[in-house]
Amino acid sequence: MFFFFAGPFVPALYTGAHLLAARKVPLFLRVSGVLLLLAISQIYPINITLFKNLSGPDMPAWLLKAQTALFAALVMLFLFLLARDVLSLAAFLGRVLFRKKAAAAPPESPSRRNFLRGGLAAAFSMGTPAVSLAGGAVGVSAGTAYPGLHFTDAFLPSLPPELEGLKIVQLTDIHIGPLTSADKIRDMAAKAVSVRPDLICITGDIADGLEGYRAENGGTRLEASRELAALRAPLGVWACTGNHEYYSDYSGWMSVYRSLGIRFLHNEAVTLTHKNTAFLLAGLDDPVGAGFAGTRASSLSGVLSDHQGNEAFRLVMDHRPGRAHENAAAGAALQLSGHTHGGQCFGMDSFVARANKGFVRGWYTVDGMKLYVSPGAGLWSGFPVRLGVPAEIAAITLRRG
Repeated sequence: MFFFFAGPFVPALYTGAHLLAARKVPLFLRVSGVLLLLAISQIYPINITLFKNLSGPDMPAWLLKAQTALFAALVMLFLFLLARDVLSLAAFLGRVLFRKKAAAAPPESPSRRNFLRGGLAAAFSMGTPAVSLAGGAVGVSAGTAYPGLHFTDAFLPSLPPELEGLKIVQLTDIHIGPLTSADKIRDMAAKAVSVRPDLICITGDIADGLEGYRAENGGTRLEASRELAALRAPLGVWACTGNHEYYSDYSGWMSVYRSLGIRFLHNEAVTLTHKNTAFLLAGLDDPVGAGFAGTRASSLSGVLSDHQGNEAFRLVMDHRPGRAHENAAAGAALQLSGHTHGGQCFGMDSFVARANKGFVRGWYTVDGMKLYVSPGAGLWSGFPVRLGVPAEIAAITLRRG
């Protein structure tokens, strides 16, 4: 939690220091600019203080979009400045280290050198803020866009012949909140059932904030969530908890999901039958549940201990992909996960992967088990920005091979 309050000060202070050093700008404007940067950076304290909640504040969508676009622009501007300063430092060190070599070369015209430096500095000072603002606006627009269908095949050597062609729709990280309208959830559900899936798996983080908080375009989050009742599949609509399930009225939302026909597997497994062939579907609770809701921590091996001797095909829903090796050792053939949001933006992949044991999005083979990490159908409102990593509704077809 400390990171959300202290971390954003870093880009604001670094960028503010550059602004204060711009002596051609009047001091009053420089100080005002620094105060504005500090205010933009404190998006999280503002939202939790004025709008009740960090993960899903009760605030107008237009205000949150503007706030996030400015915050994203600040982060981008900070990264541009940091890159420029690193390059400038490297160039300075290069001149110092190779001064003798430079002295032996024909002298360059001072006026030409100053002209180039001045032109580059002017282009950077004017162009970088504009690019950052545009990037923030584009990122928020992409981050709040409707998800599309993503068709993919899971090739599984241990798949029974009767399960060949079984269709699974995976929904994850929907994050019903201030930037989610009932229309968006209705469109999402319609797309999911349009592929006529045999099974629908929701792998956590369905909603943020309280049920009565505002949704986008009017109404409440409870009203938006009711559109999920349109999800239907012959083998049912099943879910596991994500970390965000525990941040806002866990028991209240669980009651809502039950009324919508969404059945949660809390560290348990059920036997499903398709074409007279049984297979196991397991769901693991997110580990943070032990601290927030008092749910018991468990592992897939513990869950499957009640199914000893059952060698059926095993599919596990686990919100975070980090337990993949453990789940593979327990005998899972396929794991469906989310949580990472696919990294959200190119460049963030490596950081997100490092926090999730190397997994960020797409297919992985882990000790013989197939793992699919979906970028998610939505984003939490704390940083609803995507650049190059679109949201998705995953339509997975099981194949032998």
